Amino acid sequence: MSNHTHPRSMRHTPRISMSVIVLLCAVMLAIGMGLALLLIRPIPPTDLDSKTTAGTMIVEDGVFDDRRAVTLRLAQSDASTLQMPQNGTLTSSTCTAGAALQSGTSMFAVDDHAVLSLHTNIPLYRRLAIGTQGNDVRSLHDELRSLGYAAPDTDTFSSDSIAAFNALAEKTGAPLITADNGWSLDPAQILWQPASAMTIRQCLVRVGAQVHAGDGIAQTAPIITNAIILRTSENADGQPATGKRTVTIADKTFKIDDDVTQMNDPAFLNAIVASHEYQSMLSGSGSGVSALSPSSASSQQSAAADGSPIDVIYQWSLAEPRAVSIIPPSALTDVSSGKGCVTVDGKPQQVTIVASQLGRSMVSPQSGILEHVDVPADKTVSCR
Repeated sequence: MSNHTHPRSMRHTPRISMSVIVLLCAVMLAIGMGLALLLIRPIPPTDLDSKTTAGTMIVEDGVFDDRRAVTLRLAQSDASTLQMPQNGTLTSSTCTAGAALQSGTSMFAVDDHAVLSLHTNIPLYRRLAIGTQGNDVRSLHDELRSLGYAAPDTDTFSSDSIAAFNALAEKTGAPLITADNGWSLDPAQILWQPASAMTIRQCLVRVGAQVHAGDGIAQTAPIITNAIILRTSENADGQPATGKRTVTIADKTFKIDDDVTQMNDPAFLNAIVASHEYQSMLSGSGSGVSALSPSSASSQQSAAADGSPIDVIYQWSLAEPRAVSIIPPSALTDVSSGKGCVTVDGKPQQVTIVASQLGRSMVSPQSGILEHVDVPADKTVSCR
């Protein structure tokens, strides 16, 4: 018998196919990657966690001042020419086109004496001595008091009148009222200006020239006589929130009542003349827009020069900012005539809609404090 084992008599061992091995490896790899992702997934920081439950939003508190642009439409008189009150040689001048001339200042000097520029409602036309009475005296007193000097509130020229005038004259370097001139005020001492604040358009006399009483010394831009407040759709920002407002013009702040549609207060108009916005508009580089031709800078200057109405833009805001609750528009329902309804835990609560900006509604609850609201609001409820 042979000792060799025949190959066919050997025990058969099953063979594992290569495709099964590859499949098993892929499964194990997928399981491993899944476990790794579970282990390394970052835990969100607590400050990013939602502070609201589903269907509820925490209300944000805010302050609403309704700061926005306001357009003032300025009515103007015709341009005017300032007249030199005395004879002599023009020895100095600070006159330049575009310069502002304020009452109670001096822009010119004749024979080395400052000429005081002064606005009075009635031009001074006669010499004023102690005891002189009249509307021209009262007009002088009114202007001196408006400039901060202690002139009497009467129509009689007195020693108090002299003291007030001399205080102003000394400040500007103009000649004083003294015994040498009989303790009287000569109108030749005053360059009369028809408004408290004026803008020089053109200087007519150069230093060194001879001047005579009545000569034109400078031409001014038209005088602002009234400012209409555009609260309607003519104003690009639409209707402002109701309530007293404040506007700052040339570093002066003015309060404007809700029912005021125009301003002719001299202090308000003078501030406009002195403001950067108005002066820039005159030069064609500012935000003022001619009421006749809104898109043309040359039209702005033309309107300002010929006395046509012009628009100048400032910023104003509520005098008393309001505390508001800020909610998404979807939290509001039953909206009508500035009122609306929110639901809090399913219960309706009426609110006043103060404003809507950038997809947020600012409301004021009729009572209590809003801490959270349902989002969206229950459309089936009503607060009316």
